[in-house]
Amino acid sequence: MQNSPTCSTSIVMVEFNTNALLPKQWKLGEPGHSFRVYNPAITRHSSRLILACRVDSIGHGGTQRRIAICALDDQLRVVPNSVVPLSDTVREGGIWHYDPRFLVYQDRLFVHYNNNFMTRPNQIYMVELDPDTLEAKSSARPLHIDSPRQEIEKNWMLFEYEGDLYAVYSITPHIILRIDLAGAGPVVCRPAFRSEWNVAAYVERYGNPRGGAPPVRCGDMYMSFYHSRRPVSRLNWVLRYWPVAPDTKLPRYLAAIERRLRRPFAQVCYFAGAYAFEAAPPFRPVWHTKEPVLRPENETPRRRRVRANPSADGIVYPCGAVSWEDGSWIVSYGLHDESCCLRRVWLPGSTVNAVVFDINGCSVLNNSQ
Repeated sequence: MQNSPTCSTSIVMVEFNTNALLPKQWKLGEPGHSFRVYNPAITRHSSRLILACRVDSIGHGGTQRRIAICALDDQLRVVPNSVVPLSDTVREGGIWHYDPRFLVYQDRLFVHYNNNFMTRPNQIYMVELDPDTLEAKSSARPLHIDSPRQEIEKNWMLFEYEGDLYAVYSITPHIILRIDLAGAGPVVCRPAFRSEWNVAAYVERYGNPRGGAPPVRCGDMYMSFYHSRRPVSRLNWVLRYWPVAPDTKLPRYLAAIERRLRRPFAQVCYFAGAYAFEAAPPFRPVWHTKEPVLRPENETPRRRRVRANPSADGIVYPCGAVSWEDGSWIVSYGLHDESCCLRRVWLPGSTVNAVVFDINGCSVLNNSQ
């Protein structure tokens, strides 16, 4: 486990003020804009805590999706004058930057992000940062998977294992990609390992686990916090008779219209869970939490009348995590697509409140004592 800084044990939850995370250049240059700052990622590099977040701005100059980045002190406060307009320094990485995640690889600091619906399938980029200035150090590089792709791929979770670079492509099934950073063009990613495991009980109540916070090495395991979502609309049954099949690939603008028509019948609620997998190939899952570790109903209510995502009724969306000195985790997450939060989370130190998997057969061993 990484070395942990000292922090007051009284800190349980932090919700950042939007203005504290906005670069001065953007506030001064866009005085008429409305800003949303959310979906923060957190990491530790050279004993320094760093936070990156998504910034949506809407005004007379149009809509922008960008990334800001800053340093935090050991009390999880923004270090004065540390906020940097990262997106302004990114080259060749598209014009819209969504939902950053961190990667520390061979002591180098990276951010990867996606371009949402700007392309189909959407594209994930990664860019190396200067750890001192927190600006882009080189041009952004697209991640290219050498196999058939899904239509929407936003939540790859990159991690290092003994000098090699991998990514969690899917949690269920557990699909691991091997990543090659050689060269200067697109980053080639190839499927490396696949493990089947049974998470049906969790899926039935809270939805299928999807990507979230990049894995953190913790002894002989990697820990990761994921998001899932479940339908909450009473009219969800209408989708069984929907004329457009879920896997239909419509032209981009027709797809946007179809999503708008579907929204009243497809309202969802987002949760966050946690799972662990072996810290050695083939990186098979070891356990996951029985219940979500973050729930929207336990958070502050939505403040904005207009939702950024009209299909979402409540959202907790984890994007990063760091281990802490008392055995807890500081998880960074977006709340209701309108604010950046940190919360201290204690995970089970044994099999209590977790579902454990047999390493060989991946059979479920429920422990409910």
